[in-house]
Amino acid sequence: QSLGKFGGDTDNWEWPRHTADFSMFRIYTDKDGKPASYSADNIPLKPKYHFPISIKGLAEGDFAMIMGFPGTTERFLTSYGLEETMNITNRLTYEIRTVKINVLRKEMAASQEVRIKYASKYASCSNYWKYSLQQNKALKNLNTIEVKREIERNYLNWAKTQESTKYTEALSKIKNGYKGRAEAQVAIEYLSEGLLSGPELLYFAFRQSNNIAEFLEGKDVEKNAELRKKTMKAIDDFYKNFDIEVERKLLTEMIDYTYKNLDKNYYPEFFDNVLAKKFKGNASKYADYILKNSIFSSKDKLLAAIDGGKFRKTVVNDAAFAAGNSAMQMMRSIYNKTDKFDDDIADGEHYFVKGILKMNSEKFFAPDANSTIRLTYGNIKEYEPKDGVTYHFYTTLKGVIEKEDPNSTEFIVPEKIKTLYKNRDYGQYADKNGELPVCFITNNDITGGNSGSPVLDADGNLIGLAFDGNGEAMSGDIDFEENLQRCINLDVRYMLFIIDKVADAKHLIDEMTLVK
Repeated sequence: QSLGKFGGDTDNWEWPRHTADFSMFRIYTDKDGKPASYSADNIPLKPKYHFPISIKGLAEGDFAMIMGFPGTTERFLTSYGLEETMNITNRLTYEIRTVKINVLRKEMAASQEVRIKYASKYASCSNYWKYSLQQNKALKNLNTIEVKREIERNYLNWAKTQESTKYTEALSKIKNGYKGRAEAQVAIEYLSEGLLSGPELLYFAFRQSNNIAEFLEGKDVEKNAELRKKTMKAIDDFYKNFDIEVERKLLTEMIDYTYKNLDKNYYPEFFDNVLAKKFKGNASKYADYILKNSIFSSKDKLLAAIDGGKFRKTVVNDAAFAAGNSAMQMMRSIYNKTDKFDDDIADGEHYFVKGILKMNSEKFFAPDANSTIRLTYGNIKEYEPKDGVTYHFYTTLKGVIEKEDPNSTEFIVPEKIKTLYKNRDYGQYADKNGELPVCFITNNDITGGNSGSPVLDADGNLIGLAFDGNGEAMSGDIDFEENLQRCINLDVRYMLFIIDKVADAKHLIDEMTLVK
C-alpha cells in the first residue's frame, strides 16, 4: 500500500511522481503447457519469449515505445461535444463523486477492515473523480474550445465549396443534437453517478435479480446450471467486500444529494411514491428502511430467498430492487427520448470527420483509440508546465523520502526503505550518479486502459511500466498537446530494487534476463 499507492489522490495525474505501481503474477499450465484448472501437478508457464529487462540507464531523448490496450479517445470531438464534456459530464462526475469520496474516506479512516474492503472501490471512484477535474482545468488553460472552433470555421469555409450539402449541414446537426439532449444528459449523470454507481445495493439488486429469476425459472437445465454458478460467484464476490454500515451512509448521502439536485421531471418512480410520500424526503430513514427490509442487505437473506423457492414473489416488492429497477427504467426512458438527437450527432460527425480528412488529405491523422491494442512511440523527454518551471525527466528515491508525511496515509515510507536509503544500499539498480531511479516520463500517447503497458527501449528491452499521465495535459484524449503531453512510467530499476532489496525475493530476479 505505502509503495504501490504512494502519493494517493494527491499525486494522482501529477508529475513529479514516486509511485511503485506494479504487480507480479506467475502463470501456471498443465504439464504439457496448456491452460488448466488448478492442480498440484501444474507447472509454471514457459513462454516462447520474454522481454529482457534493461538496467543500463536512461537519458533525455532516448527512444521509448509503449504497447497496450488504451480505452477510447475523442480527438475529432467538436466544440459542441466539448461543451457537454466539460459542463455536464466532467463537472457532474466530479461534484457527485465528491459526495461518495467523502463518505468512503471517513469510513475507511475509521476501520482497517473497511479500508481493505473498499480500497479497490475507492481507487476506481477516485481515479476519474480527479481526472474529470484535471481534464477541465487543462482544457480551460489550453483554451481547447477555441482551438475546436477555429477548426470548425475552416471546415465550414471548405464545406461551402463542396457540391454535397451534407458537409455544410453537418455542424448544424451536431449543434442541435447536443442542445436537444443537454437536459437529459444532466439527468443521466445524476441517475448513473448518484443512484446506480453511488451506493452499491440498488444496481446489484436490479442486475442479479434478473439472473437469479432466469436460472430458477428457466427450462434449459445446462444453461441454468452455468448461469447459477456464475451468479453465485458474483454474489460471493459482492458480499465479500460489502459493509452494511458503509452502505447505509452511501445510500443516505447519495440518495439525498440526487433527490435535492435532480430535475423533478426525471425523478425515478421511487422518489415520488416512496421517498417523498412515505419518508417526507428523509433519505436517512429511507436507507434504514431499505437495509431492514431488502433481501439484498445480506448474503444470508438473499441465499435464503433463493433456496426458499419464493424468490420471484419476494423480489417484486423488495425495497432495494424496486429502487434500482425504478432508476434503470428512468434511464431507459431518457435514452429512448434522446435517440433522435444521438442519431443527428452521429450523422453529423460522420460527415464532419470525413470532411476534415478530405480537406487535409496531405496530412496524417492518428485514428481514435477504440479499445484495441495500440503502439505509441516517442522519446524520454522533460517539459515546461508553466513559465519559469522545468520538470526533469526522472525522479529518485530521494523524492520519496522528501515527501514522507507520517500524518498522511498517502505518504507513508516503510522503515526498510528509509534504512536502505540511509545506507545507499541500492545494489545494481543505482544510476551512474549513485541515485536510485523511481519514475520517468516520455512523450508517448496513452490514455485510460494503458496502465501496466510495457515501455520498451530501441532494442526491445523492458525499461518501465506506463501507469499515468500529467495533469497539465489531461486534455490529451480530446486534443493531443505535444509540448505538454507526458506519460508517467515506473522505472524497472525501482521495481527490481523493491523485489530484490525490500521483498527479499532475489530468486525472482534470478529468473529474469537483465541487460546491463
